[in-house]
Amino acid sequence: MSDRPDPRKRPPDPAGTRPKVDPESLVAARDDAVDAEAIEEELQALESPEALAEGSDRAERAARAARAAGSAGAEEGPEDRHPVLVGRRDSVSATVEGDAAPPPHAPRFQFLLGALVAVGAVALLAALALIVKPYDSSPGPAWSLWQPGSDDPVGQIAQHVGREYRLSDGNQLVAVTGGPMEVAGLPMQIAMRGNATNNGNISLLGGKGVLYRLCGLGPKCAIAEGKPSTERHLLLRREALELALYTFRYIQDVDQVVVFMPPRLGQDPSQALLFRHGDVAPELARPLRATLERRTPSVAGVAESPDAGLVNRITTQTLYSFSLTQANQDARVFLVLEPFAVAEAQAQAQAAAKAAAKKAAAAKKAGAAKQSAGAKKSGAAKKKSSSATP
Repeated sequence: MSDRPDPRKRPPDPAGTRPKVDPESLVAARDDAVDAEAIEEELQALESPEALAEGSDRAERAARAARAAGSAGAEEGPEDRHPVLVGRRDSVSATVEGDAAPPPHAPRFQFLLGALVAVGAVALLAALALIVKPYDSSPGPAWSLWQPGSDDPVGQIAQHVGREYRLSDGNQLVAVTGGPMEVAGLPMQIAMRGNATNNGNISLLGGKGVLYRLCGLGPKCAIAEGKPSTERHLLLRREALELALYTFRYIQDVDQVVVFMPPRLGQDPSQALLFRHGDVAPELARPLRATLERRTPSVAGVAESPDAGLVNRITTQTLYSFSLTQANQDARVFLVLEPFAVAEAQAQAQAAAKAAAKKAAAAKKAGAAKQSAGAKKSGAAKKKSSSATP
């Protein structure tokens, strides 16, 4: 121990070394503190002669009770000889026997559990089947009896559809070629000129397109055989529709299909059909035979075909007059499309104006010839009169 004086007994000094707080007040009081004196008293009481005698008597009585119970519980375990454990065992046995009875709804729950297990097994088998053989989402023969392969599908569609359409003599109607939207190696963009309903606005169409050309192998791809007719024009439009349907169905990411029609003999190509995916969406959702008859009609029988009305309705709305214009500064071509009715009216007006101008020129020429003939006649008469004068 140190002989250092208690700091609380220091006299007040200006330096303030005397503590202002009692250090014992900083120690927290404990309720569970051990009372050493009480514990020592209890130990002395247990070691007294009276306590030892009482403990000896209690042990002897417990031994006699154990020997008495030994004969009765010879076949039972040592834990069953204790009266408390015996009572606890009896209560547990009663509880187990009471729980052995099945609940009233057990069969129903067992049936539902079995059904869930069966559904899970079926789902697992289906998943394994998909893993072993993945689902093929590509369109199959269910939509059509024929479908193109992966190698040049556009060319295969053009060849397949072209050979289905014939003239009255059995020859193929037109030669069909297909490819990307290009002309002379230059990319082509569609420029649609509207009619009076949309103020004649011009719309530029983007996206992926496919271009088909129908050529009759005559001058400027005109059909050299037979005579032009509304029936033959309807058959050509049916062929263009079938080309578009095959293309949209079997070639991915195609936004529009353009088909150049063959011109009349002696004229320039001027008609084209523009099909967009939305124009034929209902026809793509059902099999091809539900839209077009499986047997391709002839020129003479196309008007009587059951699909004539549908073909005429779709293709008259997608028929345009076209012209090609090269862009000013970039290497591309504009395919200018105008509604066929408006373009046809303009063409008829231009033809009428040309005819009128030609007629006026002819009349003027006839008038000039008549005037010249009159002048010659008058000159001849004067000459005859002068020669008769003496």
